[in-house]
Amino acid sequence: MSEYSIGAYEVKEAVSSTFEEFISIVKGHSITSGADWGADRFELGLSGGIMVRFFRTNNNITINLISTQNKDEIPPLVVALGDMPQRVPIGVIERKLNGLRTLYAIFYLTETGRSKELESYLIRHPHGDIEQSLLEDSERLNIESISYGSWLMTIWASSKKTYDSLRSVVGLVFERGRDAYLRKLEAQAKLSEAKAIREEVQTAREAFALKKDQIDYLMEVSDKMDVPEIKRHIRDRMLKAAENFTIDDQLDADTYKKLKDK
Repeated sequence: MSEYSIGAYEVKEAVSSTFEEFISIVKGHSITSGADWGADRFELGLSGGIMVRFFRTNNNITINLISTQNKDEIPPLVVALGDMPQRVPIGVIERKLNGLRTLYAIFYLTETGRSKELESYLIRHPHGDIEQSLLEDSERLNIESISYGSWLMTIWASSKKTYDSLRSVVGLVFERGRDAYLRKLEAQAKLSEAKAIREEVQTAREAFALKKDQIDYLMEVSDKMDVPEIKRHIRDRMLKAAENFTIDDQLDADTYKKLKDK
């Protein structure tokens, strides 16, 4: 029977794990490299700064996970695009990504004290690309991979503010994925050497628990706008973005309907 562990044996940091935890960590990550070290060991590098190592020990195989990130580097987030078939039109993926970009950009700007800048931009460009126009390259999200298996994508954030904004969008807007997302976040934190991120996981779970029935949380950002017309427009933009992000997934679409009815 295979054995599972997390952490490097070389520095005596390995701890016992399970098959279920192994799957929760690696699911959604793509193979990016590989190395064959001989009869007793080979490795697979995965997107998101993860390495899977296979060791032959006596009559068993040990499967070991380690992080290849730098210490205290902000880890990636693995975000579900929805429960879709194995093959989907490219246009569906494009709509989902644009929906996520819009939701994230609005949330990031409001949470970093830039509501007035957003309001001014929407007065001049009501249908403009918010992320492209108002966010710097360092503030935008970067995708490393998209994998079939509930259509999971690995996203890197370049700063803690970017990371927090994305985490909030994913965890609060989409009811279906919240608990699964938190379990994934906790598993990733166990692998990560970033102490600050590990400490934030419990805070995230507590925050999500408090807002478990408040799936319209993001809609409250419209209240930060002064111009009534822009308040309505922000709400409409966010509803459209949520609709785009939940397209072709019935459970996520049900969450969108609840948002729309608020």
